[in-house]
Amino acid sequence: MNFPISQPYSCVIIDDSRMSKPLFENFVSKIDKLELKGSFTDKVDAMAAFWTFGKIDFLFLDVQMDMSGLDVARMLKNSVKYVVILGAQGSQAIDAFANNCMFLAKPLDFTKFSNIIEQMISI
Repeated sequence: MNFPISQPYSCVIIDDSRMSKPLFENFVSKIDKLELKGSFTDKVDAMAAFWTFGKIDFLFLDVQMDMSGLDVARMLKNSVKYVVILGAQGSQAIDAFANNCMFLAKPLDFTKFSNIIEQMISI
């Protein structure tokens, strides 16, 4: 998939689902303009890693962890350009949009994933 920029967009995945995280890693690997900086099942490890990452372009964040993904997004808001909340319920989408985040519904689908990336890059 080609996006109109020469530098890859950096991204981080935080999803405590051992099924979803590898699937998202695969999706990221299929888009040339995304560069995976880190992938985590533990939010504390992920937040600590942000000290070394600097500013990240995309954060893909599961909303339903032992701590709300929205709370994690709020804590990392100064370190991330775009936040994509991953969730299974429509009400989670409303919360995501209310917090200036995009929402991607589970079950995960590559077409939806690539479309949301393209949409966010073109904003």
